[in-house]
Amino acid sequence: MDFSRVIQQQNVYYLTPEDTGFSKYYLAVRKKEERILKDVEVRKLPNLDRDEWPYRIKSTARFTNYIAAKNDGLQILTLGCGNGWFANKIAEVSTKNEVIGLDVNREELEQAARIFRAKNIRFVYADIFKASELFEAQFDIITLNGAIQYFEDFDGLMQLLKSFLKPKGEIHIIDSPFYKSTEIAAAQERTKEYYTTLGVPEMANHYYAHDENLLQNFDTLYTYKRNIIYKILGKKDSPFSWYRFKKQ
Repeated sequence: MDFSRVIQQQNVYYLTPEDTGFSKYYLAVRKKEERILKDVEVRKLPNLDRDEWPYRIKSTARFTNYIAAKNDGLQILTLGCGNGWFANKIAEVSTKNEVIGLDVNREELEQAARIFRAKNIRFVYADIFKASELFEAQFDIITLNGAIQYFEDFDGLMQLLKSFLKPKGEIHIIDSPFYKSTEIAAAQERTKEYYTTLGVPEMANHYYAHDENLLQNFDTLYTYKRNIIYKILGKKDSPFSWYRFKKQ
């Protein structure tokens, strides 16, 4: 993708006008949860001994090892990149890979661009539904790491992302919750109660519980298994499965 004519501010490329609706509530929640990280903390991710981060170390290693086993020169999109730590981990695998970290959260995108300055990574602000023609058949790999729950229409999103893939391209969903059909109503109620208690009830309208049946066309590359030895030793791993779709 040619970025030479794209508006750039604070080393973030803006492809669509800024819309603060979602990001306003998202950042309000993160601040109340005390999970807006300092630059020094972001640089350490996922090796940070707080919140969910100890559980994401192994899932990150699994994915970067997966990328390392592929040919160099991949075009990779990390959708919902936040502060950019995962996009940076992917970029570090090979300088020949080109990585785009994309989000609609200006504050964290600016932090990402400030911290991670590798030549093979760019941070982009865009509503992908409004800039879809710019990404058609552009990517070998698309990742959603801890982000799928912020998209309401799973099937619509996947249809769009499939159009972004090159032949044989892949979509990977990592560290993201899915539910049995019978669990969704209760999960949505817990979400509403949580955000209301937190003081940001509006965020419940931007967080979605997706049915695991939506993943029928995906391969499962990792499934969490309760391991009594790991529990005894205090070892941690992601409780979420890793899913992959491969375009034919």
